[in-house]
Amino acid sequence: MKTMKTTLFQAGRLLMVAAVLLTAFSSCDDYMKGKTFLTSDEIMIDEYIEQEDTTMMLFLNAADKAGFRGLLHAYGTNTCFIPDNNAIRAYCRTLGISTLESLSVSELEKFMKFHLVRDTIETAEFVDGRLSKATMLGKFLTTRTVQEGSSTPRIRVNRQADILVKDVRVSNGIIHKIGAVLVPNPKTVGEMIAELPENYSLYKELMQESGVLDTLINNKADDQWYTAILQSNESFATVGVASRADLIEKMKVAQPDFKDDEARLVQLYAQYHVLKRLAYATDLAMSSAELTMAPNQVITVVTKKDSLIFNEYRSLTKFEQGVEVDKGSEWTDMSCYNGVMIDMVGYIQPVKRGAEAVYWELTEQPEIKKLKEYRRPGSWVTFRPGELSELNFGGKNNPTITYNAVGAWGEKDQYVNGDQFDIPMRPTLLQWMEIKTPVLTEGVYYVWICWRRGGTNNKFKTTFKQEGKEDQVLPNVLDLGEYFNTNATPEVNLNNGMKQYNAKQRISVFCSRNCGAIKVEYTGRHTLRMDALSGNSQSAWWDMIHFIPVDQNQLWPRFDAKGNAIYPGTPCEEIYPFDQTCSGDLNN
Repeated sequence: MKTMKTTLFQAGRLLMVAAVLLTAFSSCDDYMKGKTFLTSDEIMIDEYIEQEDTTMMLFLNAADKAGFRGLLHAYGTNTCFIPDNNAIRAYCRTLGISTLESLSVSELEKFMKFHLVRDTIETAEFVDGRLSKATMLGKFLTTRTVQEGSSTPRIRVNRQADILVKDVRVSNGIIHKIGAVLVPNPKTVGEMIAELPENYSLYKELMQESGVLDTLINNKADDQWYTAILQSNESFATVGVASRADLIEKMKVAQPDFKDDEARLVQLYAQYHVLKRLAYATDLAMSSAELTMAPNQVITVVTKKDSLIFNEYRSLTKFEQGVEVDKGSEWTDMSCYNGVMIDMVGYIQPVKRGAEAVYWELTEQPEIKKLKEYRRPGSWVTFRPGELSELNFGGKNNPTITYNAVGAWGEKDQYVNGDQFDIPMRPTLLQWMEIKTPVLTEGVYYVWICWRRGGTNNKFKTTFKQEGKEDQVLPNVLDLGEYFNTNATPEVNLNNGMKQYNAKQRISVFCSRNCGAIKVEYTGRHTLRMDALSGNSQSAWWDMIHFIPVDQNQLWPRFDAKGNAIYPGTPCEEIYPFDQTCSGDLNN
């Protein structure tokens, strides 16, 4: 992967001069001032401990017995959270042993693996949530900024250890010295739910009655993860629910098919509050919808600045207020043996609802959203086949695609959120592409591909793929060289399978083509495949893909360059870019 990143530490053998580098992490700029160091790139992790900071020697001794000295001495990319000697002595006292070497080799291996990440992660990359990479033990560490009383804010790892010295750079990675040993939570999600305090009593009662709690307690399979969405008594109270009977009455309205089956309603409620994957807050921020244990039921997710909102719903005629994730809760991002817990500040429930429109930015790929270049104007990142987990492609002559954060520079650069993909599909280079869709609920949808025309003449066909079902080839070939008619009404263009999807001036270079209808036979994430048919253009600029139920409005909303959904009647001066005029139909 080629990026525009500038790093302080380059591969090579150049000797760096020791210097202090303070990197901001939330509000703790003064915390550990003068405690961030650059060292020679000739020195390894184990050598740094022996030569520069012997307060971590007990960790190195444990590494020797566990057989990890070779890793600490070899070239590579590692992040080591190393407890100091005092922390290890305190940990040994809790175990009733004198030294870590009293543990078996297998126990020490687990100890070492939980403190090591095979990547270099500076504190500048930390968020209040999980780290971007799992430990060698296959479990994630979490970080958050904490301030207790009048003390200076600190970075706390896994809710267990404060960082004492951060970002010590050595030849084979980064060291963060910590003040306590990190210990994986041995309790399952279910066991943690069972131990929640009294203000979660109704939630615990419902999870127990449904049988879902038993599943979360007993399922410890290595390949099965759960995310429990918690609901406190206070969040129930926001909608007037104080008891099981109150919940049943509310559920009968939302699930009329089961109004005479109380046990089923309780089960649906409990299943709806469990995701069958590991989803920390940072994972939810990269999602538009999450599948739950409840059949064909999803929780939608919207990101607004620093907030995560569950189940906010808006159409041309209706708006439903969503519920915010409680990022400050002691339970949010609580790691468990088989998953994680997420708390929220309101009430959500499964609702019998049909297919729902999904307006998806193609650039919202997991690996891209983690980049420092993500939506930073002027940045770009090039990817090769296999480097994106949810978008793959192939062909001849080593094809690549490029993520571009171009910003919004005028009427010809009104990409939603100012970014796009350059995907030059053509028979002589990039011949095919497969994309994992967002979660689509069961129903029939039109598929709209949105792009900027730039002199391209490339054509391709689109196929919708669902596991276990017959492939659906969409009838309309997409020609990236076509314009929509700016002199025609939106309704006329719609009849011709075209529409304007951006909110500002009606310019013909930003187009959206209806590729045809697909039938989503079961709720989940599926695959769109594109196969090049003809053309030789070098660039093709992709922006969004819309999945809109066939019986819903296909023209609205449109989107401005900041990613806001725009509906008729929105004042033009509130739509970005603010200095440009709007189409007349916006005022309808």
